[in-house]
Amino acid sequence: MSPETRLMDQIAPYQPWLIIAGVFVLFALLRVTRKALRRRVDEFGYRTMREKGLLIWFWLNAPGVMIHELSHALVVLLFSPFGFRITSITLFRIKPVTPRTPNGRVIRRNGPQSLQLGEVQYVRPQGRLMSYIGDGFSGVAPLFGGIAMFIFLYWVGTGYTIWDIPFDVLHQQWQIIRPGWPLWTLIFAPYLILSVTSELWPSHQDWHGARWFVVGIFIIIGIFLAAIWYAQRLNELLILATFISSRIDFALCVLLALDIVFLVIAEGLVRLVRH
Repeated sequence: MSPETRLMDQIAPYQPWLIIAGVFVLFALLRVTRKALRRRVDEFGYRTMREKGLLIWFWLNAPGVMIHELSHALVVLLFSPFGFRITSITLFRIKPVTPRTPNGRVIRRNGPQSLQLGEVQYVRPQGRLMSYIGDGFSGVAPLFGGIAMFIFLYWVGTGYTIWDIPFDVLHQQWQIIRPGWPLWTLIFAPYLILSVTSELWPSHQDWHGARWFVVGIFIIIGIFLAAIWYAQRLNELLILATFISSRIDFALCVLLALDIVFLVIAEGLVRLVRH
């Protein structure tokens, strides 16, 4: 038995847990690369346009901001039978925001100024269960809207769905693009994927509005896991979790690869303006 085979046999019992842990490791790496990319874009903007150049990152992410706000709006429209109504919607607007305490006092900070990039305002009945549920769905809507748009743009760019693993077993190589798929989609798809995924995470205000909904979801998940444990079905759950995690790992690897490509480009532009 070769050393590689022995190593694989030793890893096999832990493979499901490694795949699940990979989701958290890759997500952490993605946050690091995305922050590094923003720093390069900010430096390039400042060196070329001074303070105005610091807004380049936000203008680059305008499509993602629009998807973010449209996700909020779509959920509000879906809950219109329960009394939800949109009063105003702004898909993209760079507007300084003055942070305040709950009683209205201004919070003075020495850090970077807060910016509001878009906004959806709505009204709904007070004190109803469906109002809290609607607030929750609206708050987390950008996460699901952004993921759905990422899946669509990945198909547009490569011809594959994100749950396809494009590995050619016959030739033992990866196929990034489906054979015969038009290459011109790669002109815009990677940029749009970057923009959408930069803005899919709900804001602090979104999470605050969805806090009771999120707490309820975690309680339901806890009850579900307890029922699975009681029914002694943990092995089946582990198989399902491993399968889902493997697809998430692949999606995160795609985003990480895109980040590295854009990071190299941004680093080159920064080095160019430094001289």
